[in-house]
Amino acid sequence: MKRRIRWDNCGLCGELRITTREHVVPRSLYPASKSNSRFQRITIAACATCNNGTADDDAHFRNVVLVAGEAIDAVKELWSGPVRRGFAQVDGHRRARDIFDLMRPAPDVGPNRYRIFPAEDPRILQTVRKIIRGLSRHHGLAYPLSDGQVFADVMRQTIPEEILAAMEHNAAEPDVLEYGYLSLDEPHGLSSAWFLRFFQRTTFIGFVFASEAARQQHMGH
Repeated sequence: MKRRIRWDNCGLCGELRITTREHVVPRSLYPASKSNSRFQRITIAACATCNNGTADDDAHFRNVVLVAGEAIDAVKELWSGPVRRGFAQVDGHRRARDIFDLMRPAPDVGPNRYRIFPAEDPRILQTVRKIIRGLSRHHGLAYPLSDGQVFADVMRQTIPEEILAAMEHNAAEPDVLEYGYLSLDEPHGLSSAWFLRFFQRTTFIGFVFASEAARQQHMGH
């Protein structure tokens, strides 16, 4: 499929550059059975500087999230298709090692059982931040956003029900990604709060700040 190239303001950095239409939610997260789905076609204009070199990180993100919980049908289809084919490629051993490096023994679950810790990999959290930046642009929230304005982590505590109820809820195919956001519009602090649940069980949270300095002040890094 030919990409449409034109001059536009990049949906990530905001600079006027030559751009292509890029998927906000990585296409690698969608199995072939969803190729005609309208949900995965959330696109923004993106320049080469912001978008180059992300395909490998997108595939790594997909692989890690796929093993981070129970296997629903979408997970099984991806695992038996593009993931298995990817492991058979020249760099397949590296991709497998990237997953194993995030796994830790889980004796409380059973013998020879492991847990995976996505938040220990900066590439995983950078991908989550990039998705949030793209979704913020798509929904007409704060824009442009630098990577340094966004904080992301795995969800470590349950989101209070009153906050969930106040959020705008959306999906990019419900069994691939459900997400919600709350616009806060604090001039010198938080701009928005996010949750993203992949494959109905792996959840990340995110906070967008008015500036990189505001993020450093509030999050301490």
